[in-house]
Amino acid sequence: MLSRRLETRSMSCPGTPLPGRKSIERIPQVQKLRVHGFGISLDGYSAGPNQSLEHPLGVGGTGLMEWFFPTRTFQRMHNQASRDTAGLANVPDHLFGPREGDADIDDKFAARGFENIGAWIIGRNMFGPLRGPWPNDDWKGWWGDNPVYHCDVFVLTHHARATLPMEGGTTFHFVTDGIEAAWQRAKAAAQGKDVRLGGGAATVRAYLRAGRVDELHLAQSPVLLGSGESLFPGLDLLSLGYRCVERVPSSKTTHLVLARS
Repeated sequence: MLSRRLETRSMSCPGTPLPGRKSIERIPQVQKLRVHGFGISLDGYSAGPNQSLEHPLGVGGTGLMEWFFPTRTFQRMHNQASRDTAGLANVPDHLFGPREGDADIDDKFAARGFENIGAWIIGRNMFGPLRGPWPNDDWKGWWGDNPVYHCDVFVLTHHARATLPMEGGTTFHFVTDGIEAAWQRAKAAAQGKDVRLGGGAATVRAYLRAGRVDELHLAQSPVLLGSGESLFPGLDLLSLGYRCVERVPSSKTTHLVLARS
C-alpha cells in the first residue's frame, strides 16, 4: 500500500507530464523593430527642405502628418499646453480637429503604433534641430518636460551626452556606437516588448538596409514637397525581402504596411 502511494505521488510531481499527455513548450516571444506613422509625400519625401526649429519637418512637411493630428490617439497624447512645445508650434489650430479626437481608420493605425512598445530608437533630428557637438544640455527635445514616449528612448548621435531623465517615465539615452548598439540596448530596455523606430529618414533607411525592420507603416499623403529628405535612395526593398501586406486608404492619407516575407 505504501509503495502504491509513493508511486502515485511521483507521477503527480510538478513539471512531470501525466501518461498520455504531451508537455507544452512555451515559445519565447520574438521582439520586433517597428516603424509606424512614417509620413511620405506623393513624390517620396518624408521631410521638406530647410528643416529648422521653426520647421521641424521642413518647409511644407506638416502636410505629411495632417492625417494624424485629428485622431483620438494624438489628442490623448497632447493636451492644450503641449501644443506650445517646439514640435507643434507651427501647426495651425484648425488641423487638430475635435478635442476628443476622431476614432476613425486613421486613429486605428495611429493607436497600433503604441501597442506593445517598450522602448524607442530615434535619430538626432527627431530629438532636436541642433547639429554638431552639443553646446550645452539646455535642449531637452521637441516635446517639453513630459515627452510623448513614457519609456526609454535611444538617440543616435555622433556626440556624447549624459543620460536625460524626463517627466512621465521618458529617459533619453544618447548612443554614439551605431545602430546595432542602439538596437541591442533598446531590446534590453523593452523587457520583451517591441521597439519602435521613430525616424527620421536616414535612421529608418539604415535599419532597413541592415535588415532589422520587421514592420514598416508608411502614411502617404496627397502632398508634393519637391525636395527634402527621401526615405528610398539606395534601397532595394524587394531584394531586402519586403512586401506590401496591407493597403488602406482614408480621406487624408493612404496607409501602406510593409513586412519581411
